[in-house]
Amino acid sequence: MERWFIKNKSDPGIDYKKLGINNVIYKILLNREINTEESIKNFLEPNLSNLNSPILLRDMVKGSNIILNCISKGKKVRIIGDYDVDGVTSTYILYTGLKRVGADVSYDIPHRVEDGYGINNNLIDKAFDDNVKIIITCDNGIAARDCVNYAKSKGIDIIVTDHHEVPKKMIQKEEVEILPDASSVIDPKQKECNYPFKEICGAVVAFKLIEYIFLIKGIDKEELYEEFLPFAALATVCDVMPLIDENRIIVSEGLKYLKSTKHVGLNALINACDIDKDKLDVYHLGFIIGPTINSSGRLGSAKNSIKLFLEKDYNLAFEMAKGLRELNYERQELTNKAFEIIDKKIEKENLLDRHNVLIIYNEGLNESILGIVAGKIKEKYYRPTVVLSDSKDLIKGSGRSIDEYNMFLEFSKSRDFLNSFGGHKMACGLSIVPNNLDSFIDDVDKKENLTKSDLIRKVYIDGNLKLKYISMNLVKNIERLAPFGNGNLAPKFGTKNLKVKTLNILGKNKNFLKMTLSENNISYTAILFEDSNVFLNNLAKFYGREEILALINGRPSNISIDIVFNLELNSFNGNTNIQLKIKNYRVTGEENVVNR
Repeated sequence: MERWFIKNKSDPGIDYKKLGINNVIYKILLNREINTEESIKNFLEPNLSNLNSPILLRDMVKGSNIILNCISKGKKVRIIGDYDVDGVTSTYILYTGLKRVGADVSYDIPHRVEDGYGINNNLIDKAFDDNVKIIITCDNGIAARDCVNYAKSKGIDIIVTDHHEVPKKMIQKEEVEILPDASSVIDPKQKECNYPFKEICGAVVAFKLIEYIFLIKGIDKEELYEEFLPFAALATVCDVMPLIDENRIIVSEGLKYLKSTKHVGLNALINACDIDKDKLDVYHLGFIIGPTINSSGRLGSAKNSIKLFLEKDYNLAFEMAKGLRELNYERQELTNKAFEIIDKKIEKENLLDRHNVLIIYNEGLNESILGIVAGKIKEKYYRPTVVLSDSKDLIKGSGRSIDEYNMFLEFSKSRDFLNSFGGHKMACGLSIVPNNLDSFIDDVDKKENLTKSDLIRKVYIDGNLKLKYISMNLVKNIERLAPFGNGNLAPKFGTKNLKVKTLNILGKNKNFLKMTLSENNISYTAILFEDSNVFLNNLAKFYGREEILALINGRPSNISIDIVFNLELNSFNGNTNIQLKIKNYRVTGEENVVNR
């Protein structure tokens, strides 16, 4: 079940025509709270000159001086990253950047299952044995207070570069940040950090550090952009950062550098993924390249991705990239099987009627894909979801949430039942002693206050758009708002009472539907990715079997639907046409659209 809402942000009265945009684009920008002349100009014309200075990050100067002093004395530096895309790319940026300025630098990345997230004492011991004098964390470390103290006790300097929330605790009714006692802490989320845009990923923090060090060393900025901006853009997309402000510039310009890159590892990966480099966009980063890199950290070692990016021989790099693709196929298969197991368990145990928050345990699932499965279950049922499985003597799992439920805050109320726990509003990771699981579930049930309305999916639409107002000029104007992603979704439009003139069911799994939709003798091709049986059954509930048979057999029918859609261009055999990409649909008259 879902409800549709039309966004209706107030109009500040800007003369948008002098900015070279029409009323549709203006409304879309207002819906994204881009509502001043300056912000509209900056949004429409992302420029690297508008990136924030790295010096605005707290401890940037201090940390850079420590690193450069260490390099000048020939001391060994170790980078400790993380096993996801953001961790891998930030490790690569720091390692390659510091190598460029003469550092004796190495890297280490924890193993997802054996080490868990972030820096730990075993990694510190390895660094100590290798006579490392300074450790730089990336995409982790802000919550590693005990590990930082352990490193210092062994005479190792620590510089933390991270982008995650700073741990806090209540002291005399006041929330106080608990920062690690590192030599330098570079994290925009610190209260005392005046960096103007807080929502950058770990790779961008690493990028800023190398940018400042290159500045001190007199290295041309173009070298920085060519070598590292594609990696910063990749991480920004894959870590689901909002594509606004500085992130929009990084991704927009990073894609341009990526399309022309000569980087051996990146080119090998793009080719192994069968991507047309000229058509590379956010989708390819987030749904093809990113998962391929992530597969190494999920089913093997994330160090394999670093080795790919450091490889200078294309043939070797291409073989490595193909290996990652195979690993990703294996990951997809594991994910699909685990999803089926959890989905059947939900149905068999009637969990949707018993729990608003789904916390589901099943033995034998691969620990590395639990978060992906939780996300797929959350998307299907629109419930906060945690998927758990066994891990040595503990039960471990990952959670994904909905907008109406702050998973970190709510689960913190039941933290006494957990062995370990961390996360943020929309996701978490946790471990628990098996005997505590039922008590934890009961306590979460008791303390959650979700309503029936909270558990109805909300679909937000930029505006109504009749077919007669769709044009090639409108689509091209919308493309000016790209790249699209979290925080800057592709504009969604709604229209009602469209006649379904034709329907073709395509794809090996019969989950690609192509139809002709008509309104007042104006027709467009529309596509929908959904199981054909689900779509036809939904229509049959209202129109009956005979109308459905008429439709699929090419005979005239009386079926009409309302849709929420994106506008996109489809090129085939040298011809380019507008098509509607259906995101949501319902039988006409099923429910009214709500203004918001």
